[in-house]
Amino acid sequence: MPIGLALGCANTWDAMSSKKWRDSPFKQTFSNDDPMYVLRNKVEGDERAKAMRRLKEPAQNGGTPTEQDEALQILGDAATKEPSPVLRTAAINALGKFKDPRCVRLIVAAYYQADGQLNKAVNAPTEVQQSGLSRESIDFVGMNTPTGFPPAFVSTIRMKAVLALAETKQPEAVSFLAEVATRKAETPLEDPNRDIRIAAVRGLTSMRQKGCVEALSQVLTAEKGKDVAVVGRTHQGLVELTGKELPPDPEQWSKVVQAGVQIAPEPNVLEKVIHSATP
Repeated sequence: MPIGLALGCANTWDAMSSKKWRDSPFKQTFSNDDPMYVLRNKVEGDERAKAMRRLKEPAQNGGTPTEQDEALQILGDAATKEPSPVLRTAAINALGKFKDPRCVRLIVAAYYQADGQLNKAVNAPTEVQQSGLSRESIDFVGMNTPTGFPPAFVSTIRMKAVLALAETKQPEAVSFLAEVATRKAETPLEDPNRDIRIAAVRGLTSMRQKGCVEALSQVLTAEKGKDVAVVGRTHQGLVELTGKELPPDPEQWSKVVQAGVQIAPEPNVLEKVIHSATP
């Protein structure tokens, strides 16, 4: 079963198995509580995920700066610390829809912490004594906080983060997406899988900014002679953004960047299909 479908099924089961749903299924199914009220009061996980999906950015909907800060704090914590990958992805999706530039930093943090490993194991007796907690207390804490997600869940969270970064349209997201696409060794990123890397390339293309052309040109140079799929999608993105039908030659595209580029009108669906089908 695809991991996205697995997370969706888990979310549905959480909703139908919750005590609130069993006590009042119709009320819970059709309830439309204020999302911020739900998030402030830390109700059951399924309700929190729904609230994140319904949440509208306070700053764009008549809210105060304090309400904006509160929403970012809640979503940022959920995207990086929640034990549930469903809640993490819901928070990441919500951040991607916000226009606040600070969301880029929060989503990048969610990408880095997608493995879910928040707590260092406490084994040495001296560490137990210094913590001020009993062994039983430490064992209990370990049972209820993330100790690591399965690789498929990690990939899904990172994929969501990449897509959310592109959705923000913030220039600050461009360099990070380029790093993901090129697997730069000097960054603390783990080597992303091909699907995540291609998603980063698609994200750069969808942002349709001049900086994205330069970033894609860098990806094309870094990937020359390496991953054919990444090179192909990067080349397609360059053609789509500039309207220039050049071969996937890094030198030619570097000259395009140096000469200055203008973003071409976005192709329609039919043009995209024809271009993607052309060798």
